[in-house]
Amino acid sequence: MGLARLSAPDPLICVGLFVPLQEMTITCIGHSGMAVETGDVTLVFDYYIDPAGVLDGILSRAKRLYVFVSHSHRDHLNPEIFEWQSRYGVAQYVIANECRRKLKRSIDLAALPVTFLHHDEDWGDGRVSVHTFDSTDVGVSFLVDVDGQRIFHAGDYTCWHFSEEQDAAAVRKAKGDFHVILDKIVAYSPQIDLAMMPVVPNIGGDWAYGAREFLKAVRVATFIPMHMWGRDREATKWEMYRNPEYGGCVYLAAGDAVEHHGQG
Repeated sequence: MGLARLSAPDPLICVGLFVPLQEMTITCIGHSGMAVETGDVTLVFDYYIDPAGVLDGILSRAKRLYVFVSHSHRDHLNPEIFEWQSRYGVAQYVIANECRRKLKRSIDLAALPVTFLHHDEDWGDGRVSVHTFDSTDVGVSFLVDVDGQRIFHAGDYTCWHFSEEQDAAAVRKAKGDFHVILDKIVAYSPQIDLAMMPVVPNIGGDWAYGAREFLKAVRVATFIPMHMWGRDREATKWEMYRNPEYGGCVYLAAGDAVEHHGQG
């Protein structure tokens, strides 16, 4: 498998034992906004900002476009996505049900191909299949099957334990809530080809706990941290969370892309 990387400082690029995937291109649009292009399908998750100006190129070349929104926080839901239907064509919007009430106030949903999902629900159209899990914040996380690949976008799912600010009981609850969902993920899919998950040094203390526990429990071929709030160098201290026995980690700044050339 070959990795094509753009513009990140060398120490942050990638580390690990990479597992061959089908051919796909993953682009960081910005923050938690990620695009995955594989075959004739383009998946866009949690679009918020496009500081590097890569979005139009991705959408313009999309043949079948699927747009995902994990929850209603403004850094994961940009109403601009609903303009894409007329400009580019959208096969399906797959949106956390938690967003429905907010969107009904300003968007004519009846005119759009929209599916709203609670956690632990499924949707598919014969080309793309989606299963949702709960989140430790609001909304859902997505597990998507396309072209024989299994792709996980966590939304805001991680272990939000602010150990330097919370008491011990609150930290235990945060870790417990995280593991309840993780157990469901492992039971449903013990192996994932591509996982994108918040890694947030702003949490303080053991900020890497969520990613470390996730990568310990799930065999992830390629892991991409996101939602780093400008603290990219800290969030890419791979030794804090990567699994040294399986898979690899890749850093993508906004506008960067990584290409996987699989074995087919």
